[in-house]
Amino acid sequence: MPSSKENLNIRGILPEPMIAIIGTRTPSPEAEQAAYTVACMLARMGIGVVSGLARGIDGAAHRGCLAGGGATAAVLGHGLERPIYPPEHAEMAQLIAINGALVSPFPGDVSISRTTLLQRNRYIVTLARAVWVVQTGVPGGALSAVATARKYGIPVLTSPWDEERWHKGYSALLSRGAESVDVLTAAVRLAELARRPLPILPQEQLEL
Repeated sequence: MPSSKENLNIRGILPEPMIAIIGTRTPSPEAEQAAYTVACMLARMGIGVVSGLARGIDGAAHRGCLAGGGATAAVLGHGLERPIYPPEHAEMAQLIAINGALVSPFPGDVSISRTTLLQRNRYIVTLARAVWVVQTGVPGGALSAVATARKYGIPVLTSPWDEERWHKGYSALLSRGAESVDVLTAAVRLAELARRPLPILPQEQLEL
């Protein structure tokens, strides 16, 4: 059966292996720094990072991976022929295409929408050996990504935060089978999981 890569439009070269680092677009400064630092550490261990190029956690993860000299993949919520969204990440997207890959599961002229963003989240997960949801609220797009991960046996990790507004997201992820990991040990645990093989996904999972 084919892997998820066969249904993707790719500009650049996908790194292997990859860990998905995702989360809210409006993180706490501590969570954003954690995403950056862990991505940087993974890059120095030869592990790529895949995320969604969004503001907040996604952008921090891509920047951290690049800063660590690694390769990162950004899965877009629109076609490769459309302007990069969000526009402030256009310059970073150029660097990612050189040091990793820009990825889209959509035809080149497809515009961004809530539906395409949810579909994007599914593909982020299926390219990864494991997923770290750094910080999320409820509702949050990360929860839909976790549903896909759970369906296909891809490990999901999440981290606790002191601020009360993040407790619901953390608890929701734990109730869905996520593993709790302290940010200080996240890189080590994710590196362990990066050694696991990618699942082989059935064809119906790949169709939009």
